[in-house]
Amino acid sequence: MPVFTRIKEDVLVLTADGDYTPGELARMSARAFDDHAAPPAALVLLDVSGAAGLESRSPEAMIAEGTALAAHRNRISKLAVVVSSRFNGLFDEGGAFVQTVGVDVGAFPSHAEAMDWLRGMT
Repeated sequence: MPVFTRIKEDVLVLTADGDYTPGELARMSARAFDDHAAPPAALVLLDVSGAAGLESRSPEAMIAEGTALAAHRNRISKLAVVVSSRFNGLFDEGGAFVQTVGVDVGAFPSHAEAMDWLRGMT
């Protein structure tokens, strides 16, 4: 399964590598909130910088991915997405993913920038 989770500096990190499905993202994010005992208002970093096929994702696929995380919106205070700059548009404020998730979302080219934003340093 190409979706992995861990806690890094009190941030719940979900990493999606290669080809992954919204179902895998949903299962792993649900498990991550339980396994890592994430706090009620967790800072979450979704790393899709190594994901395959982002350029061909349909709005429906982006909604499905957003839905996977929206199921936990009451436990997410902010969501940073690490993604190649050429795909930032997929995570724009008015985009299908962000509208579906329903929490404050930012897209960043690196973990460092994402972590700074999550912690309110930018």
